[in-house]
Amino acid sequence: MMRVGSLFTGYGGLDLAVGGDLIWCSEVNASACTILQAHFPKTINIGDVTQYGDCTCGDVIPWDHLPQVDVITAGYPCQPFSESGNRKGTSDERNLWPYVRDAICSIQPARVVLENVRGHLSLGFDVVLADLARMGWSARWGVVRASDAGAPHDRPRLFVIANPDGATRTQQVKWSQAYDATSRRNDAPGRCVHASHWGEYREAVCRWTHVVGREAPEPTRNGRSSTRITPAFVEWMMGLPEGWVTGHGLTASQELKMLGNGVVPQQAALALHLLGGVA
Repeated sequence: MMRVGSLFTGYGGLDLAVGGDLIWCSEVNASACTILQAHFPKTINIGDVTQYGDCTCGDVIPWDHLPQVDVITAGYPCQPFSESGNRKGTSDERNLWPYVRDAICSIQPARVVLENVRGHLSLGFDVVLADLARMGWSARWGVVRASDAGAPHDRPRLFVIANPDGATRTQQVKWSQAYDATSRRNDAPGRCVHASHWGEYREAVCRWTHVVGREAPEPTRNGRSSTRITPAFVEWMMGLPEGWVTGHGLTASQELKMLGNGVVPQQAALALHLLGGVA
């Protein structure tokens, strides 16, 4: 079975799309660690990546002490590149790509799968491609929306597959938006039977119900002073199995924060398919 090492793992959405055996991960957020422990109890959590050397590729650092893996996944922090932030790019102290680069350099996996916000394309992504090229790696990348996989929200994300073939080719992969139309299916027989109250959203809800294989939970609940979205509904919107993030003792705010920072597995799986896969 393919062996996977995961950096900035979150709740493991990118790793669900990649598949294989998650050998080790890197996560420091307490809520995320709770979720990972529940679903991957045998996986080693190496903790803070900034403790793994001084970001000078080629130095002797602890990365090569970890169990060998075939694939490294990394959804490194998006705040330096996000259009909703200050966009400081590589000058942002939260830019942790250099640690991903060092891990790749030391471990030398067969494949690397990266994920980030679309805004990374215009800020800092040239550095990523240059670093990969200096290591003799080729890369293919493209932007896929969650709605391309059938989700009822857009959520465009940049996905990258890289491998060490020595040719240092880089290629942006573009595909026809016609794929989006084919993914907008009506509900399958036996699905979406309780969707009459969704009104104008019925088609979108039924489509995603068919994709994820389960009915949508109630979207809101009444709080003391307002109506609030439920974590269970967001979990469904993110394409996760029921109880993947919810039901582990976290507060609703913690659950929503985790879900808001996560990866839609179906979206990532589609991106990997279009980019040529990781096998």
